[in-house]
Amino acid sequence: MRPRIGYKKLAAVGVAAVVGVASTIALTSGSASAAPVFGYSGYAFGTDVQAGVVGHGPQVVAQFSCTTDSNRSDQNDLATANVNNQAIARTVTTDTHSFNNQHGNGVTSNATAVDIRIGSLLTLTGAKTTTTAVYKNGNLSYTGSTTFASVKIGGVSVPSLVKPGPNTKVAVPGLGYIVLNRVGGVKTSAGIYSYAQAVVLHATTKNRYIPKGVDVAVLKTRAEITKPATAMVIGDAYGTKAYVDKLVKSGPTSYQATCQGTEGKTIRNAVAEVVIPKVAYVGAIYTTKNGYMGAEKSAVNFTSHVAGVKVGNLSIGAIESSASAWKTKDGKVGLNSSSNVVSIKVGNKSYNVPTEPNSTLDIPGVAKLTFNQVVRQSRYISVNALVIDVYSLNTKVIVGHSAAGVIG
Repeated sequence: MRPRIGYKKLAAVGVAAVVGVASTIALTSGSASAAPVFGYSGYAFGTDVQAGVVGHGPQVVAQFSCTTDSNRSDQNDLATANVNNQAIARTVTTDTHSFNNQHGNGVTSNATAVDIRIGSLLTLTGAKTTTTAVYKNGNLSYTGSTTFASVKIGGVSVPSLVKPGPNTKVAVPGLGYIVLNRVGGVKTSAGIYSYAQAVVLHATTKNRYIPKGVDVAVLKTRAEITKPATAMVIGDAYGTKAYVDKLVKSGPTSYQATCQGTEGKTIRNAVAEVVIPKVAYVGAIYTTKNGYMGAEKSAVNFTSHVAGVKVGNLSIGAIESSASAWKTKDGKVGLNSSSNVVSIKVGNKSYNVPTEPNSTLDIPGVAKLTFNQVVRQSRYISVNALVIDVYSLNTKVIVGHSAAGVIG
């Protein structure tokens, strides 16, 4: 069982997959081989707040991102997943895995719960959701489904909803409405991703369980596969991530990643202010990604933007980073990164901000700051604009992360 990941005052926009720092992105060797590669990515969450303000982010997380390993897998479990300090889903398990077998190349993600309850308003037992994205014989396809052992609304059994059709909307008196078996898939020029969610709770009525205006996905899965390509673009970006020792205290905020690029479109993901409990207050955050895979050139760019961070008496101004990578058909590879931190203050005292890669500033009794932390490989680069090691809390906070690379 893993520690729960908590965000406070989080307004999520779009889909965020929680993954680790740059080292979790799996690369092949730096060989100039043009052998085709596939990109695999997937996740499964127990619960995830999709809109509104509530005190946590994704829970019971199983995930991997942008790997070429067809045997990658992850799994997780938790006795109870909570929303707004209410037990929403019990005995939750999640898993995701890639494969290359007679069914093709693909990813499958699953999530189950013994029951999902909103007091006496809604009871879903034996819940299971799954989605698969596959490439086989030149074709892209996906499947997704959700089933329940039983469904009760307001204490009344509704057998017709045990195997709901896709995106079935049902009113729940005292809560608002729910969408059962929310499924879909999106094809791009580079691949396909699919999603499936057992139930999305929409609290449109004041109630004691979920704040009005909040949407929560319970048992949320995603699977992604790329077409074979001579160069796959990869990368990720997030605003903040916090650790205590090696344990995640707060997962990536405003997270974005890719295994397919974006067909040349800039995609933005934003969150409102974030409170990392007992550690830091973080201002508004947004990240961007833009990438494409083509016959002449493949390229990708990620950026991260944070309005500011406060850790005790330590006040940090706006923070930004970017990372980009490209490869041309003749094998040439380019990598670039940049970062910027506007200001550092402790109380009324200001400090100069170093600009050289991996520069440090030790503020006795407060924190050690590392600026422009860069990791560079032959086809991959990552940058953390700022890393804060908080002495009194034995906590590390990464701020302004961007990474980009090419495989193939």
